[in-house]
Amino acid sequence: MKRILSLILVLTLLFSTSALCFAETTKTTGNEVQEAIEKIKPVYVKMYNTLSLEEKESELLRIGESYTEGNILSEKDSAFILLNLEEAKTIRENTPTTRAGSSSKWYDVYKTQYGVRVNLYGNMKQDIAFVAGSSEFGGSATLYKSEGDISKVKLEIFHTAYGLIGTSAPFVGVLYNGSVSMEKDHSLSTTRMDKTVEYGSILPVYTTMYARGTVTTQSGDEFTIKSSTWKKFH
Repeated sequence: MKRILSLILVLTLLFSTSALCFAETTKTTGNEVQEAIEKIKPVYVKMYNTLSLEEKESELLRIGESYTEGNILSEKDSAFILLNLEEAKTIRENTPTTRAGSSSKWYDVYKTQYGVRVNLYGNMKQDIAFVAGSSEFGGSATLYKSEGDISKVKLEIFHTAYGLIGTSAPFVGVLYNGSVSMEKDHSLSTTRMDKTVEYGSILPVYTTMYARGTVTTQSGDEFTIKSSTWKKFH
């Protein structure tokens, strides 16, 4: 038994050391990200610049829903993520205090459809590991019904973490892609969720989050309400 315990301890130490070494060698800097951006083909830059804010939002959601953890993005999608990152870095709250570490974002949106009026609000949260280790995301979501009748509610908070995989196209890979969620089919005037999830990570360069509520009316119609996407450069 002692030999088995000793072997487990040695393997654990080796794994931990290897993970930290890998994290140090793959940890990206602003210069590496900028180098990758500068190597994007002009055709992708031109395509990105022709998109409206709404189209960029839709494209970001499409990419987030098209890849799973461990996938490498296509060259076109890699270019979009890097250009979107650069735009977010320029126009968002990207001071040193909003880099890796703990942060949160409040959201509050309304929608009326099929005779039902709802308000989705809450606080998205993420705590990103500085080097390698355990990151966390989640938060609170409340859907309040002020008009109409509904039969079911589903609440979700989505999180995607992208990492730079090199300075040659396609550049970007998905480090993590997941969500927290809950469903409810009774006492639907107010539906609440407050959940978090941990995952192992090496420092990503870009994370996106958004909250979504799916509402089913008493007549069987269905619609969604979502927050704007929270984008963070790390």
